[in-house]
Amino acid sequence: MEESLKSMAMRLLGRREYTRRELGKKLLLKGSNAQEVEELLGDLECKGWLDDRRYVEAYIRTKRQRFGMRKIFQDLESKGVAKSTILEYREEVLEGDLNAAKLVWAKKYSVKPDGPAAWAKQARFLVNRGFDQSTVRAVLSDPNCALDQDDRYL
Repeated sequence: MEESLKSMAMRLLGRREYTRRELGKKLLLKGSNAQEVEELLGDLECKGWLDDRRYVEAYIRTKRQRFGMRKIFQDLESKGVAKSTILEYREEVLEGDLNAAKLVWAKKYSVKPDGPAAWAKQARFLVNRGFDQSTVRAVLSDPNCALDQDDRYL
């Protein structure tokens, strides 16, 4: 018995949030007609069941403590979220970037880099996690280079 397009979309949305493009791709992979999928996506958006902003909020909430602003925004763009929607959340993500970088650094390293090679290694690690150069410098140049106990739970 084949599942209807709408019930398939509702089942997927019941598990987690999707962007319009992600959900459209999933439905098209199931062999649906492109025009029917577009109509359904429009209907789901009108009813508030599909919302890119809600997806962005959920994505930021789950990835914020592990990745920097650059990586989060790059991932959101690759998932089909409009750049204008992403920029609405820029300040929120920037606000916690330094604390997130400190948390990520503290989880991997426990001592301040003792030489240029160690500094470069730790800096590469943070850059690969999506933190910008100024944030990396702020974390690694900190004389304590460690978190206050209260910051670990932010």
